[in-house]
Amino acid sequence: MKIIYTSDLHSYLFPTTYTSVGERNIGYYRIVDSYTKDEDTVVIDCGDNLQGSVLSKYVMDKKLFHPFPQAAALKDGKVDFLVPGNHDFNYGYEVFKEFFSETGGKILASNLVDTSGELEILPHVVVTDSTGLRVGFTGVITDWVNVWEKPGNLGPMVISDSREAAERELSWLKENADKAVLIYHGGYECNLESGEILQSTRENIAYELCRDLSYDIILTGHQHRSVEMRDISGTKTMQCPAFAVAYGEIEITKDSIKGELKPPMDKKSKGEVENQELSKAIDKWLDEEIGKIDKPIKAPRRVESALKGNHIADFFNYLQLYYTGADISCTALNNNLYSFSSSITVREILSSCQYPNSIYVIEVGEKEIRAALERSAEFFTLVDGKPEISKAFLEPKAEMYNYDYYMGLSYAFDISKEIGNRVVKLLWKGEKIGDRKLKLAINNYRVTGAGGYPLFPKCKVVKSFDWDMQDQSIEYFKSMKGKTVSWPYADFETIGY
Repeated sequence: MKIIYTSDLHSYLFPTTYTSVGERNIGYYRIVDSYTKDEDTVVIDCGDNLQGSVLSKYVMDKKLFHPFPQAAALKDGKVDFLVPGNHDFNYGYEVFKEFFSETGGKILASNLVDTSGELEILPHVVVTDSTGLRVGFTGVITDWVNVWEKPGNLGPMVISDSREAAERELSWLKENADKAVLIYHGGYECNLESGEILQSTRENIAYELCRDLSYDIILTGHQHRSVEMRDISGTKTMQCPAFAVAYGEIEITKDSIKGELKPPMDKKSKGEVENQELSKAIDKWLDEEIGKIDKPIKAPRRVESALKGNHIADFFNYLQLYYTGADISCTALNNNLYSFSSSITVREILSSCQYPNSIYVIEVGEKEIRAALERSAEFFTLVDGKPEISKAFLEPKAEMYNYDYYMGLSYAFDISKEIGNRVVKLLWKGEKIGDRKLKLAINNYRVTGAGGYPLFPKCKVVKSFDWDMQDQSIEYFKSMKGKTVSWPYADFETIGY
């Protein structure tokens, strides 16, 4: 039996990232044309299709459903089974239901139940190939969806404990199949070479599942890593990189399991040709000029951005304060940093603000603010006296988006000091915060505590907003038509290097 496996496509259908003009050898359309499916081939997707790219933003804004382009692509790829990812829940139950119904495949998720009974969700399935080999499959979603997602978006769907579901399904598969395969929308919490624990939450538990359970294969996702097939405690495991950069091909026989990651074919695909009008429409929309700023902002090196502040991060913080009326604001930028030209386009906004996060205002005191700043100050390590990005923000995957930039505070880090004692200045309006309670504008991802900020979920929510920062940023520039826009710099410095 052959398994074709993808994960974390995030609506990357065409050979482009859309963050810059030009073609790259990526995209699900090219993956589809890179393999041939026969009676002994099973095609599997490991989740996160609906959100995370410019295309998904365009599709949702323009309501290009019936069918979703992403679903139509998966159907062309003859997908058999799909394990939902956390981002597939972002647009609510009705969109989730419609999208998966249009893919032509079956939802495979043993820790997901639709209490309304409308969705068919398989806890497991056994496929028998032409040699008589019975391969059993089950799917599991990271149960941290319950932490991140708005309850209203889950609707009647209930997500239970990932480990318990994987353990339960293994027993069934061992009794009913010759080989047991787990498709897990989650990643590795440990260093794959040493077994050192790198992440203490239960967001990712793939290493634990390999170590403790006797699956023959565990295919992972969520972390956007490229992990070639390897053996962990007798279980074969691998992970596809995100954004349709590669796909997995696994060969299973009675006596062997082999697998590798493969790049898409390096030529124009059938899907690109048939959907070229969609691609042209997206590019036209992206290159629309929406406003002007006083001077261009060049993208700095990632460590320089964190050390000295980032004026694009200042813009998003300024907007959060402008629209919410909060006292202070925090925001984060993507792993990759981009520039603003003097003439701002939709492309530039969506490159720097890649996720449609909504905004909350919460009540915080000095304790919460100082703890959050100390977490961001962990971003740095000194090597021969020079600041570099610490391992905590690079392993088990690059999470530089967990460094937060603030506006409304006057603060400083001394990175020569030990972790936990690096905030050496913290003032609001020139004074110590003391017993004051301040209103903090924060996005829906960070308010859950994700990224190492456990005190935020305990804070009182003052208000929330339905709009997202992508839309508000675009609308802000349009509202300032004919004006040259500028905004203040954050009052922040880093010393000790």
